[in-house]
Amino acid sequence: MKKIRFEYKFTFIYLLLGLLWILFSDRLIGSMITDHDYLTRVQTFKGWFYVILTAILFFHILRKHLIKLRNAEKQAVESDQLKTAFLQNISHEIRTPMNGIMGFTSLLSEEHTTEDQKKEYLTYISQSANRLLDLVNQVLDISLIETGNVTVNNKAVRLNSLLMDVFRHWHPMVKEEVDLRISCGLSDHTDNIYTDEYKLKQILNNLVGNALKFTEKGQVHFGYILKDNLIEFFVKDTGIGIDRKFHTDIFKRFRKAEPSISKFYEGAGLGLAICQSNLNLMNGKISLESEPGQGAEFRVTLPYLKADTLFPKDKIAKQRPAHVSLNGITILVAEDEILNYKYIEDLLADTGVNLVSAVNGSQAVDYCRDNREVHLVLMDIRMPVMDGLEATKRIKELRPDLPVIAQSAYIEKDRQPQVREAGFDDFLFKPFLKEELMDAISGFLYTRKPGYSGPNQ
Repeated sequence: MKKIRFEYKFTFIYLLLGLLWILFSDRLIGSMITDHDYLTRVQTFKGWFYVILTAILFFHILRKHLIKLRNAEKQAVESDQLKTAFLQNISHEIRTPMNGIMGFTSLLSEEHTTEDQKKEYLTYISQSANRLLDLVNQVLDISLIETGNVTVNNKAVRLNSLLMDVFRHWHPMVKEEVDLRISCGLSDHTDNIYTDEYKLKQILNNLVGNALKFTEKGQVHFGYILKDNLIEFFVKDTGIGIDRKFHTDIFKRFRKAEPSISKFYEGAGLGLAICQSNLNLMNGKISLESEPGQGAEFRVTLPYLKADTLFPKDKIAKQRPAHVSLNGITILVAEDEILNYKYIEDLLADTGVNLVSAVNGSQAVDYCRDNREVHLVLMDIRMPVMDGLEATKRIKELRPDLPVIAQSAYIEKDRQPQVREAGFDDFLFKPFLKEELMDAISGFLYTRKPGYSGPNQ
């Protein structure tokens, strides 16, 4: 049904009220007053009364409607300004690392480039690629959050180990005049809790990364304490601080609180919005204490759900030697992108593995059915003819014990349980490095298989 516009409804109501007033008031007054002159004066006052009454009524109606329009206009202007600022910022955040990647890649091909310079350039390329990947992940995360496609996946987690992972991630990037410290409120034997490991690590990485970014000297201290029935995480820094007028805005999308435009700090303004959204899903809270020039302290509280034992996890890959021979092992790579297959082929070139290619899920199913010597499958998710999810289901029906590892940029990390339900034994998120690929493969093949010449045989 088509909605009637406001101006038509307004005019109709005005005419209807006027008609009703004239009909009923004239009939009532005419039955009570017979003097023509007195009746004329009464009708005049009646007209003024109607005009004043309807003016007051319509003033309130119009005022309410105009306030709504003005607020909508204000929000539209603010949204347009935010969009413009975001596009400018995102352009900078994309073009800066891309400039580093393309620039240093071109320098690698120069004839006069020394080996030391090549190593240095490769380091810069890697740093730029990681920065670009972080930006892509943040944009994807905020998109998933806004569309409601994010769920909480609690499992048993070693809290101290998680914090050490965060510490090891950021420690190489700490400035010379900054001291990065960590504090754990529970011993290694009592730190097992149920929580969403991916989201918690994402929150801490965002907070610690921000603290290091805005701290030129002094220290960044992060950790947690057990307070009543809550785990309270903290991230303190001695950086530039945040004005109180920004304390609320910085948790909104695309908002940044920089004290001046004299120095540009990298970032798309999405990290804290992602933190707060994740905490809302995890029944947690985040708070901030900060003053300009006095540093900042973020506090995150989560329910303390003690886990008596950890869920079993494959640790075989962690025990493998630095160089693993996979002689006699056949791995089927289901991948429709030739460059991705070539990348995997080069990663495994020195392992003695026998690689077989399938360009779609249907080919992968046929090959696994007809060739029993396949020991493991690396399965892309999005492929023509038949996707990886359907192909994996069919392979598992034919060969339930055949390990199938998803390797895709299509799987969100929040959907790991759903991926396992589809039949996958493990998953690799593109882009992945050689160590990650070897860990995934070795976790299934290190202690098996006829023909494998690894150290366990």
